Amino acid sequence: MSNRIAYDNTAQNKYMKGMIISPTAFKIGSNILKAILMEIICTPKPGLVDRANAGAHKDMDISTFMQSTAAIAHFMSVAAQVAMDHRGDLNALLPKIRAIGLSAEEEMFLATDNVNTQKGLIFSGMLIAAAAGYLTARETGDLKLLRIIQTIQKITEGIVERELMQLDKNEQKITAGEWLFLDSGVTGIRGEAEKGFPNAEAAYQVIVKANASGIPFERGLIMALLFLMTRVDDTNILARHGAETLTYVRNQANKLVLSENAYSDEWLDKVRELDKDFIEQNISPGGCADLLAVALMFYYLTIPDKRMH
Repeated sequence: MSNRIAYDNTAQNKYMKGMIISPTAFKIGSNILKAILMEIICTPKPGLVDRANAGAHKDMDISTFMQSTAAIAHFMSVAAQVAMDHRGDLNALLPKIRAIGLSAEEEMFLATDNVNTQKGLIFSGMLIAAAAGYLTARETGDLKLLRIIQTIQKITEGIVERELMQLDKNEQKITAGEWLFLDSGVTGIRGEAEKGFPNAEAAYQVIVKANASGIPFERGLIMALLFLMTRVDDTNILARHGAETLTYVRNQANKLVLSENAYSDEWLDKVRELDKDFIEQNISPGGCADLLAVALMFYYLTIPDKRMH
């Protein structure tokens, strides 16, 4: 009997209808899901939804994120399987991933009553799942981070030029991120993806180093998030507040990253104070949160036997 399971597609996506999902694709999707969940429950996260509070948000909390994640989780395995079965140029994978992502977005909005919790993360997660699936079907041995990054770069090659440089300010359906590109040249998640998620890769290294030093795993994630805040052009912050607030966030995060008592209980109290500060100022570094999740995807896909984290 086959150990592959038929996928019942409710969205009637042409790339998903009648698809058979392999155990390998399920495993990839499971690692992506674990990364998303670990980012959500990481606490404290200044200005962001976590176990302690809803951050600088009025329309979502941790329950909203859990429902959203449950709604989109299986699409990650679908993206992995599509890439495993793909024939042709890697760049031709992107339209397939995008189509699956639109179905995932529909399910997300249904689950959250039209609250956008994870739209950007759907795109990132799909790319990483697809890259992992593509490589697993063609290469032997454990997944290597460099190969995942190179594959993502090939899948997304030219995306900024095609999708951002052709934008027209007079178009009616322009997202906040696209407006930021037109206004200040910030390429957002597309630019990050086309480069192979370099900021997420750097955050991954922070997590690995902290873990190797015996730092409690969650505190390593908090440090990785703060590290991202010091360097990412976070489109959530820029769209809500502008460049001055982004500079403020970077400066505050940098103090904690460079703190002499980093990872200590006292340090954690200062992170909680920053959380209160961001909530009062309505600052939500959502782009950094997404990249922390991406860093965790890299971690769980490339470092075997991390079941306890």
